[in-house]
Amino acid sequence: MKPDNYCVICKGTKNMCGLGYCPILKKINRQCKISKEVKQDVFGATNEAFVGSGNYPDVSWGPVLSLEAHKDMRGIYEEGYEKVIEYRAAMVKGRRFGGIRPSRRSARETQEAALSVKPVDLEINFSRKPKYDMRFSSVVQPTGASAPMRRVRVCDNPRIPKKVDSLIDEGRKARETAVELYERGLGNYYITNVLSVGKLGALENRIMVPTRWSITATDDMLGKHLMERVREYPKLNKVWLFSHESFSNHYEILVIPGAWEFENFEAWCPNTVWNIGGSVARVSEEYEPFGGRSKYAATQAGAYYAVRLAVLEFLERIRRQGRVVAIREVYEGYQVPVGVFQVRENARDAMENPKMYSGVKEALGIAGERLRLPVSEYTKQSRVIGQRNLLEFL
Repeated sequence: MKPDNYCVICKGTKNMCGLGYCPILKKINRQCKISKEVKQDVFGATNEAFVGSGNYPDVSWGPVLSLEAHKDMRGIYEEGYEKVIEYRAAMVKGRRFGGIRPSRRSARETQEAALSVKPVDLEINFSRKPKYDMRFSSVVQPTGASAPMRRVRVCDNPRIPKKVDSLIDEGRKARETAVELYERGLGNYYITNVLSVGKLGALENRIMVPTRWSITATDDMLGKHLMERVREYPKLNKVWLFSHESFSNHYEILVIPGAWEFENFEAWCPNTVWNIGGSVARVSEEYEPFGGRSKYAATQAGAYYAVRLAVLEFLERIRRQGRVVAIREVYEGYQVPVGVFQVRENARDAMENPKMYSGVKEALGIAGERLRLPVSEYTKQSRVIGQRNLLEFL
């Protein structure tokens, strides 16, 4: 692998440059001018928790609450890129070091808040005034200020559905419980929180799971569940094309008649956050066949599983299967990573805008008019619509 490709694959998480820190994220944080005044005691509403991954298994964990009116993930996304950054800058994160099997009261309070389907009022007493230090990641959403906390107290009654309590008390495998929660209308963000604070799985094996891991694990578990169902549905009889652009991310998603396959492209254009100073776009491809894949999608990480989930949710709604090629182009306006949630919501929005075409060639021609890179940059790498397969659909 060429050194100038490291940033696209690493995205600030793998230390591929060997520096021990990400110079791009450090520069972004230093240049960020947003600042919030916070005190040593903070009161606010939340049902969000954060579990760190550094020094695993000796991790830190704690609630994340907003200094402004609480908004759900979809509401944040719909306000746009700049508003997401402003809103997340107003988040305050409490940290307590207790490892992945904490037993303190502060852990139980954090877990109670995370299990609530509605935000609950929390009071956090920090050991010092939280310091503004906005951290950026391609997976998790940023937060503004943080500090070690002495204690956390839930100030009202968490709204935890009885069925959630009973499912969690049963101690079934994490995937089984996650799927049951999902089927009962509790979305991936809620399930991610429950998994992260250590409330899924066999009772004796429960541990807190770093948030960045739980986000991708949830998308993967739910995706595999939907995949099992989608494989049994009739095949599409037309070529469908979906398109959407937001947060300077452009999506073209092609669904072709045939048995389920999924291929995801990411193209980071020059002077985007992971291709600063690049002269050409950096393109990565990940693929899985009808039977699924066992190897982690390392070049795209959580973004791969987020797009796959959005596509599978659509196919489940229409009770059909097909061969999928998803293309994501990232443009210069995306200068600060705000987490994989925007990838998932962008892809979900794309799947709300279907157009049908007579063949793959026509659909690719339409997609090519909206994409910045030539379509050939993708078809020559594609294992779904490569030159050998393309002839089947002309």
